[in-house]
Amino acid sequence: MTNMQTDGIKPLSGKPYFHVIISKTHLRPRYAVGPSGNICSTLPSVAVPTILNCRGKSWEVIYNGQNRCKQFDSRGWENFVKGNNLKLGDACVFELMEHGEKKIVFEVQILRGDFPNECAGIGESEVEPIILYDFPGTGESDSPFVID
Repeated sequence: MTNMQTDGIKPLSGKPYFHVIISKTHLRPRYAVGPSGNICSTLPSVAVPTILNCRGKSWEVIYNGQNRCKQFDSRGWENFVKGNNLKLGDACVFELMEHGEKKIVFEVQILRGDFPNECAGIGESEVEPIILYDFPGTGESDSPFVID
């Protein structure tokens, strides 16, 4: 089990949300991340300026809803990653506060995932990935997540 640091975490408001467990592809060039699950059907199918609010600060990204793989632009996401010192195993919860074809706003909460020493080395290769099967309370347990 991980020792999740939850300082400043607030309950969700009931609005749509998605979560991401930070993996290598989120942290280095190409800096790829985007909404998952049913929330994509709520968002426009065009490029939209998007604000990520987190811990009293805001980051501007572009949501690329016109693409087959709906993601935030890599430069904006890279700024968010570096500005929040995201690390492998951290979790981000993106709650959709406002959406339209002119602007999207997410409130983002970060849960720090510090792995205990006995987990050192696990998940550092495809031979021994970290597999997360269930996220209690999220309704997302249909398929496993693999942290690469």
